[in-house]
Amino acid sequence: MEIPPPAPPPMDVPSDNAASAAPKEWIPAAVPVLERGYDNDAGTAREPEQAVVTGEASDNAAIRSPDAVADAPRPVDPAAAGLEAAGTSPEPPGRVVSPAPAKKAPPKPASREETATARKPALDVAPPMMTASAPEASVAAAPPAWTRGREELVYRVDFIGITMGYARFRYEGKVSIAGKIAYHLNVRAWTSGVLSLIYPINDTINYYLDTETLAPIRLEFTRTDREKDDVALYDQETGTITYRYRQSGKIRKKVDTVPTVYDPVSVAYYFRWRDLGVEDRPRNVYGGRKLYQISSRVLGNERIRTENGEVDTIAVQPVIRRDGKLDNKGDLKVWFSGDERRIPVRLYAKFHKIKDWTLVGELMPKAGG
Repeated sequence: MEIPPPAPPPMDVPSDNAASAAPKEWIPAAVPVLERGYDNDAGTAREPEQAVVTGEASDNAAIRSPDAVADAPRPVDPAAAGLEAAGTSPEPPGRVVSPAPAKKAPPKPASREETATARKPALDVAPPMMTASAPEASVAAAPPAWTRGREELVYRVDFIGITMGYARFRYEGKVSIAGKIAYHLNVRAWTSGVLSLIYPINDTINYYLDTETLAPIRLEFTRTDREKDDVALYDQETGTITYRYRQSGKIRKKVDTVPTVYDPVSVAYYFRWRDLGVEDRPRNVYGGRKLYQISSRVLGNERIRTENGEVDTIAVQPVIRRDGKLDNKGDLKVWFSGDERRIPVRLYAKFHKIKDWTLVGELMPKAGG
């Protein structure tokens, strides 16, 4: 029997932006964008006149068992993606336009060499699953597969074998911020059980990510441990991050990093999209205190047992460097689903300084809250 995680506690803490949900004048409003929707079941695009803000809702149950991998949506055709980039869309399924038949010349008799070549067996074609090799740039440049619907992922977080809390990641669709198109993510984390009494956490962060790079444009924080909520504004051309109070717009602090900088959540979504297993193209990440570089190393394909049943995954080791030096403070490993959505199914971290201290994030069967 599947037991969904408990719903997050209500956001009933005092905050300076709780009095009004309307955006302030100093911060550009995030306006939902009507876009060409997708049929998640068929894996095909709807016609523009059926446009919606995003596709149908999808949750953790969409991760399929190995028996259903053959039904997984295939990767985007690079040729079709090239046509869309040029402003020309390929014909939708079921709508084939055939050219006028041309007169065919009588076939020539085949030579012995042509006959021998025709008898050669066809090469095997790899299934539409991610393998241990790096993805091609042309395929990776297509829009992320998780943007085809309102994806919702909920994780149970265990520390030294004890459930400490939950984290929920929800894709809310495309928005326009001051004329710039962005992907909207809503991330919520909360503690549970005894820990919620000792160290209560009930935080929400709204992410707005650039659709071309997935680098953050804006982060909006609602936290229980602060009287005033923050908004982090990213100037990705200069690498400057400006933290302002959400209600007044007053600057709390500024951080100078590097252009095109990520945070831990946005870089995880980036690797779900491209460069998974490509060690020579690390991303710059600012984690709140220090700047570091992160790439990923593919360890191989693994079938693991989860609460969703057995799942074909690709095991990946995050590679972290600071100032060009390898950071080796612990063992990290992430298992991504083998389909094109590349859902993080499990995360494992073991810390070297403190023996037997481990942290595991496990994908729940159903979204909660």
